[in-house]
Amino acid sequence: MRRFAPVARVLVLSLAFTPFVLMPQASVQAAPAALSPAAAATEAAQQAAIEGYLYFYPLVAMDLTRRQFTHPARGADGAPANTFQHGRTLPRAGDATPWANVDMLRSSAWLDLTDGPVVLTVPDTAGRLYTLTLLDMWTDVFATLGKRTTGTAKGSTVIVPPGWSGTLPSGMARIDAPTVHAWAKGMIETHGPAEQATVNALQDGFVLTPLAQWNLPAQAPRTKPDPSLDLNTPVSEQVDSMPTDAFFTYAAELLRKHPPHATDQPVLALLRRVGLVPGRPFDFDKLDHSAKQGMRRGVRAARDRMAAAAGHSLRATDGWLQETGSIGVYGNDWLRRALAAQAQPGSGLHEDLTVLVLATDSDGALLDGTHRYTLHLDNGRLPDTAAFWSLTAYDGQGQPVPNPVNRMALGSRDPLRYNADGSLDLVFSNSAPPPQEQSNWLPIPAAGPVGMLLRVYAPGPAVRDGLWTPPTVRRDVPEAEVPAASNSAVEPETAAQTEVPTTAATPATPPAKKP
Repeated sequence: MRRFAPVARVLVLSLAFTPFVLMPQASVQAAPAALSPAAAATEAAQQAAIEGYLYFYPLVAMDLTRRQFTHPARGADGAPANTFQHGRTLPRAGDATPWANVDMLRSSAWLDLTDGPVVLTVPDTAGRLYTLTLLDMWTDVFATLGKRTTGTAKGSTVIVPPGWSGTLPSGMARIDAPTVHAWAKGMIETHGPAEQATVNALQDGFVLTPLAQWNLPAQAPRTKPDPSLDLNTPVSEQVDSMPTDAFFTYAAELLRKHPPHATDQPVLALLRRVGLVPGRPFDFDKLDHSAKQGMRRGVRAARDRMAAAAGHSLRATDGWLQETGSIGVYGNDWLRRALAAQAQPGSGLHEDLTVLVLATDSDGALLDGTHRYTLHLDNGRLPDTAAFWSLTAYDGQGQPVPNPVNRMALGSRDPLRYNADGSLDLVFSNSAPPPQEQSNWLPIPAAGPVGMLLRVYAPGPAVRDGLWTPPTVRRDVPEAEVPAASNSAVEPETAAQTEVPTTAATPATPPAKKP
């Protein structure tokens, strides 16, 4: 997500009913008015532009992202083609990318396969979780390396461009890239500053080498400045403001270099109506007035459609928001793919990381740092994961929260204290609880909005499919605010649930489940 503010979304569905009166068929059906040739051309061009804009949006966004990242002026914020740029330190409060991941160090590289295959070498991480996602220029994930799929042993894989048929070194696996440029996005597990040197050394083991240079002395990458490129304006803003003629001319040039997917025929057939054919240049100025007018209308309509659909694939359950749309692989859902590229190009697969957003508490109110909250997880109802899960708190600007114990996240890797029945109570507050309860404490801002993300790495099917979601987060009411008469109106077991659990005498690990 480019930005996050915890909000309660209300989706209103309107149904319009029209009375139906039985009468002769000829009375209720009228032949549609015939369109003039000019109006028909305008409508056809508009429909082509609507679908074409959604279809091309990720391709244009990815190419601008690639060009910005590999530009020499980016310095440490980018890297030349076929070179990894590694994030070496964990984010710090007040100086981090909004909603930064505090569990993983990130790496990124753009592969250039125009001169032939590139060898991707990975280190032996000795079981440490890492994921390396490869995306084509349409933002579709075409391969994933790492603990979940290929293991954690050292190895080399050759990434091959479309149509290449040469000979590979013996023993190397082969992955065929759908496009001649590809994005490699990596994340590797770390757990605090004490592991930073170890993880940095592992990052250095991720290396890209053109096959033509394999077993030869390393050569410095060549970079060519692009003076026409806007390095300051975010990619989404550039695409969203691009004129119709510039957008489709740019897209047509990219389509000559990056072939469409095999299932793209329906939208390509529409684009042929306005003269945009794969492999050929597109000249907007050669269109007649009706087609130009229709395409401009189509782009405006497509942008309106994206704005209207943004966020509608989020499902709200017990105050938590979860993405229900496909991520990483989109098929022919051009709208979903365009929205994902607009929000954050290069999204990985749900199988590697699923994120849930805490929007409201059990009363439907936005989280505020002036309150204390409790999340109760019953025994057997912890997030299903083959790796680990983690909760991270942020302030209203998406920054990690500074705190005296330097704890940015809380999760299954921490020495949590479980209740005697195997359940778990996590406390979110600005003021520290008693020392015996601090193992389960996640600090939040002193006041103002609180954002919270639950990240589940290598999630199980229940998490991925939305069959498991966290329970509501309860705002704890100070004892002074509870009316005196309320205690007599509450059943004993209900009253117990309103108390902040004491974990001083509880075991440090959950008890074994009964058969």
